[in-house]
Amino acid sequence: MHEFSLAQSVIETTLAVARDRNVERIQKVILKFGIFALVQEDQFRFCFDLIKTESNLTATSELEIDWIPGELQCESCDFKGMVKTSPQEHNELAPIFQCPACKSYSTKIISGTETIIDSIVV
Repeated sequence: MHEFSLAQSVIETTLAVARDRNVERIQKVILKFGIFALVQEDQFRFCFDLIKTESNLTATSELEIDWIPGELQCESCDFKGMVKTSPQEHNELAPIFQCPACKSYSTKIISGTETIIDSIVV
């Protein structure tokens, strides 16, 4: 379950930023996950809520998650575009997508794998 280590990294980074800026409390952490980042939102939220209570700075912090859509490029026909899938539908460990234009499986993911701390609200 990589959600635990990811949540731990988010909290550690958030706490480091808060300490550097002498912040007394973090109200909200806003994250952006690509739909291909293979993050299960409910598991991540559970881990985040568990870990955040270890520090007074984050104990009452809210979590907001925004999802970045996935974009493919076809190596056969050069199609470039968004993939119509959602994080709940995507559970494979090594996704292979069919090009919607030429139906080839020679595709590569060009966006949607990101994990970003977008902002920290104090």
